[in-house]
Amino acid sequence: FDSDSKGLMDFTGVDKEKYEAINEFLDYAKSEITEVPISADVFGIILESPGDTEKIGQYLELIGKNIDYICPMVYPSHYAYGQIVNGVKFPAPDLEPYAVVYNSLIKCKNRIAAVSSGYKAKVRPYLQDFTASWLQPKNGQKMYQTYGPEQVRHQIKAVYDAGYEEWILWDAKNTYSEEALLKE
Repeated sequence: FDSDSKGLMDFTGVDKEKYEAINEFLDYAKSEITEVPISADVFGIILESPGDTEKIGQYLELIGKNIDYICPMVYPSHYAYGQIVNGVKFPAPDLEPYAVVYNSLIKCKNRIAAVSSGYKAKVRPYLQDFTASWLQPKNGQKMYQTYGPEQVRHQIKAVYDAGYEEWILWDAKNTYSEEALLKE
C-alpha cells in the first residue's frame, strides 16, 4: 500500500490467484507458529458462493484445509437485499437473524462435507450484536431492526441448530447484549 496510489494495490507480475496467495500464507503461518491455533476470519458470503466468486481471496473449500478455525462473519446485515442463502431468498436479511445464520451455516457444513481430502478447520462464526442503522429503506420498508438480546439469542440458537458449538459476538463499539447469554 502506498499513499500515492489512493489505496489501490498493483499485483502486476503475480501469477497466483488471491485465494492461492492467502492459502499459502496460512499454510506458512501454521507451519511456523505451532504453539497457538491459527484461524482465518472470512466473509459470510463465501459460505454461499462457489470458488472465489467475489475475487476476495477466500475460497471455502480451500481456506480451512490446514488451519484450526475459520470464522465466517455471518452478520445478517451484511447480506444483500434479496440474497439467496441455501436456496432461501431473503428480501431483508437483517430482519431474519435466525434464518440467515442457520442457512449460511448449513450451506457451509454441506460444502465442507463434500471436500474430498481432509478439512481441518472447525467453524466458529461471528454473530451480529450491533444495529445496522445505515441500511437504507426499500420501497418504504425499513430494512434493519434494533439488535439486542432476542436477536443475538436467535443467532446463537441457529449456530447450535446447524450443528456447530462455538461462536463469537461482534460489535465495533464493544457493547454486547449480556442478557442474551446463559449464566454459568
